[in-house]
Amino acid sequence: MMHTRAALEATENMATSNSQSQQGTTVPDREVAKHAFAAELNEATYTFKTAQNERAPVYVALPTGERANRVCVMGTVTDVEDVGTDDQEYFRVRIVDPTGTFWVYAGQYQHEALKRLKKIEPPEFLTVIGKPRTYKTDDGTINVSLVPEDVGIVDVRTRDIWVFETARRTLERIGSARETSPKVAALAREQYGHDGSYFAHVAALALQNLLDGDESSSSDGEETIEERLEEAEAKDDDVDGEEPEQETLIED
Repeated sequence: MMHTRAALEATENMATSNSQSQQGTTVPDREVAKHAFAAELNEATYTFKTAQNERAPVYVALPTGERANRVCVMGTVTDVEDVGTDDQEYFRVRIVDPTGTFWVYAGQYQHEALKRLKKIEPPEFLTVIGKPRTYKTDDGTINVSLVPEDVGIVDVRTRDIWVFETARRTLERIGSARETSPKVAALAREQYGHDGSYFAHVAALALQNLLDGDESSSSDGEETIEERLEEAEAKDDDVDGEEPEQETLIED
């Protein structure tokens, strides 16, 4: 198990890893992993590319107004299940944070992450660096899951620090996205029908859960959060000022 400061620093290194040298060549920089709560990530159902290149990165538009190709999440593992076939393993992992549930899927192409996930015995605190992916269910609902790049078991204090840090970064996005990423912020508002400001309530609720001593989300807790967020969203007024100029982005 990784512990507190060392684990947090390791996670930050994974999340912000830049170009590396391999046999004299340079590997292009990877996208910085964004810290996001489950409540926000699960609403980030709109994907796009910024180029028509087949290998161009796929982004989700976060409701708080920034794009994300990679994310950094932490929470309590509550279930690990092999949902693959007799010939091929495919693991589904359920992770909960104070705001909701992350679903992580790993198969043969996530070999290292899969090996680690198979050893997990719930409940354990886990950090995941991964790429968000969207998929449509039979009834047309669009869900968001994570394809893991790296995973690691952490202690409760490290998870608590992640909650504080994710709350801080969520609030930063809410306050600055219209200036730092106006095109994505406008796109997110158009797609989701709001400006993302109610995720300030998500951050506040996550911090309150922490102060109350809750170590994981329960079904009842998630329902309460959803109800309170709906109330908060209904009360939020439109943001004053002109809409930033939009750029046509390429849907995935």
